[in-house]
Amino acid sequence: MGHSDRTRLALLAGVLTTIAVLTLSVLVTGPIWLWIAIMIGANGIAVLVSVQVVHRREQAELRKQMREQRTKPAEQSTSCSSSESAAAEPEAPAHVQYPVSAVPLPSSEVDYRFLFSGTICWRQTSPTAAVPHASPGDLAVNWILGRARELTLMEKPEDYRVVQHRLAVALGTALAEPYGQVIAWAVDVSLAVSDEDARRLDRLAELRKHERMWEQERRMEISMRRYLSEDVLKDTGSAVVWWLARHTDQIEESVQMIGALAQLTAAANSKDIPAPELLRAIQAAEPNGRHIGGNPAA
Repeated sequence: MGHSDRTRLALLAGVLTTIAVLTLSVLVTGPIWLWIAIMIGANGIAVLVSVQVVHRREQAELRKQMREQRTKPAEQSTSCSSSESAAAEPEAPAHVQYPVSAVPLPSSEVDYRFLFSGTICWRQTSPTAAVPHASPGDLAVNWILGRARELTLMEKPEDYRVVQHRLAVALGTALAEPYGQVIAWAVDVSLAVSDEDARRLDRLAELRKHERMWEQERRMEISMRRYLSEDVLKDTGSAVVWWLARHTDQIEESVQMIGALAQLTAAANSKDIPAPELLRAIQAAEPNGRHIGGNPAA
């Protein structure tokens, strides 16, 4: 809003105020000087109010224009920078793929090897290298196989299925080889062992299972023998007590077993058979003259 607009608004406010005061003076009687003073004061107030309103409106429009001016350069700079970065960003160089199949790699077992297969991908780090390599493809293959060898060297051949996934994860990262000529990685990685080695590994696994079972059975047998020789059959009394503990309701039968237990105890401890008199006494106590373990002594 310009200066002429502000003047017109002030004049309009003065005219309207004068009309309002004249109308009020006709309706309300009073001295002329009073109405003149009222008219002058009202016109001054109206002009001041109109000027303030115009000033505030101009300030609001000015702030709006400044905000618009600040926003436009930022948008223009953002669009320009994005377009410049897009134009400046070079396209990734195309890589070369080289498939390999059944390459032997060492395992933790000297006599067993893994068979590595996959697709080796590589690209040159800089096409304008000062001293380019004569065979960058072989350089990339050697770099990938070296990385794979470091991992498989610590793994068991029977775990080749698990090692395959570890190898795929490790070789999937594109890394530059030590000479800085190429960047290489591998995809479609697979790991296996030969059919003969697979059969041998399965057979060895079965033998180890049988060996562990046999060792456990042997330990149980040794423990049982030690229990019988050092505890149950240590002497005739220990054997009788052991029998009674297992047959608490067979007192008479336990008495009849004393002769047999005495013979077992003597044999277990590599001692002589008890005297014939003792065996005859034991036999006499048995019903019908039965004797366990041989003919009755004469």
